[in-house]
Amino acid sequence: MRFRQFISLAGAIFLAFSVSPAAAHTVLVNSIPQSESVIISLPPEIKITFAEDLIDIGNSNSIKVLDASGQDLSRGKIIVAGPTLSKVLIPTEKTGIYKVQYRAVAADGHVIEGEFSFSVEASAVTTSEIKSEPITTSPSPSGNKLSIYLILSVTMIVGGSLILIFIWKKQPK
Repeated sequence: MRFRQFISLAGAIFLAFSVSPAAAHTVLVNSIPQSESVIISLPPEIKITFAEDLIDIGNSNSIKVLDASGQDLSRGKIIVAGPTLSKVLIPTEKTGIYKVQYRAVAADGHVIEGEFSFSVEASAVTTSEIKSEPITTSPSPSGNKLSIYLILSVTMIVGGSLILIFIWKKQPK
């Protein structure tokens, strides 16, 4: 009988610690200029919008706009406004492919890093001339401020305690 209880307890502990939290992190939903777009000239600033609000902690957020030679054309301080990062760009007449590298910290503390590119061509049709509907299906922010980790921790503690109580009550006296 003791062996069965030990196996049950070991199984309950294994299940409690093998539960992994959901990996739902914010994602990039829009940028100006857009990824893989072809535009006539470099805009005065770059804007990157995510699905959730961002936080501004020191130098944790960054945007770099690199030309073909690797020169960073972004200048000044990065601006965080809700889910959007923006930064001023140095005006230039250069054409070619530009690479955008970004790093942002979501309100839940997760770091989002990525990159995309766009092209500047003097005779291109701009993406602003192409009529497209704005993204309207972005996730709505949750009013619940409890972290999923807190909920899972409490669930594991309470569940583990209940299992231990039931095992100890069934022991022969």
